[in-house]
Amino acid sequence: LVRNTEARFTFHASLNARPVWSPDGSRIVFNSNRRAGRFDLYHKNASGAGQDELLVESNNNKSPTQWSWDGKFLVYEEFDPKAKNDLWVLPMDGDRKPVLFLQTEFHEIQGQLSPDSRWMAYTSDESGRREVYVRPFPAGAPNKWKISTAGGEQPRWRRDGKELVYLAPDRKLMAVAVKAVAGPKPAFEAGAPEALFDARVPPAVGALAPFQYEVAADGKRFLIVTSGGETAEVPITVVLNWQRAVTSAK
Repeated sequence: LVRNTEARFTFHASLNARPVWSPDGSRIVFNSNRRAGRFDLYHKNASGAGQDELLVESNNNKSPTQWSWDGKFLVYEEFDPKAKNDLWVLPMDGDRKPVLFLQTEFHEIQGQLSPDSRWMAYTSDESGRREVYVRPFPAGAPNKWKISTAGGEQPRWRRDGKELVYLAPDRKLMAVAVKAVAGPKPAFEAGAPEALFDARVPPAVGALAPFQYEVAADGKRFLIVTSGGETAEVPITVVLNWQRAVTSAK
């Protein structure tokens, strides 16, 4: 957007969706079904200059969920007809060979690496409903910790790594103070979920549900996407000088 003018980012006559920014804001990763109707991963200069570059292709549909804070990894989910949705990681240097992070008989989606890239937060329906979990990264340790207590999805990390935010089934944004210890015997402690406010977003539809909000690096501001239903007539409210106490994990 320059001087209130718009510029087109992709030009291929296909569906291009699920954009994810690089941490320095220079590039954007997205998925597109331009090859045989399946969704592969592409990236392009954020200015719109240059051509779309193919990053990952396979016979399954894929969606990017995060470019890690240090720029070293791209996290994405891939639908395998035999194993449902799995979490994959693409190293953004070297030979760029995709690495499977987590595959089970359940859906694992919305992977988010912590700011230090030592922990992966994600959503799984292994309990019969969507809940937020954390595992050590890279894959290897079998440990996992359940973060949400009554359903949850769309986890996001605060920039300092001391808090996780997620969306509850009633569409409230929840915050959980966390404390992590990496190493040969990784340990992860999570406090009690604290309701922040009603995000006023409609229920996500489909297994590959997109994120409906983003958290600013300071954890004090949120960008929320609302659409359709009752939210269409709700006025925008901006809260200034908003503060709250953060309860440490015990």
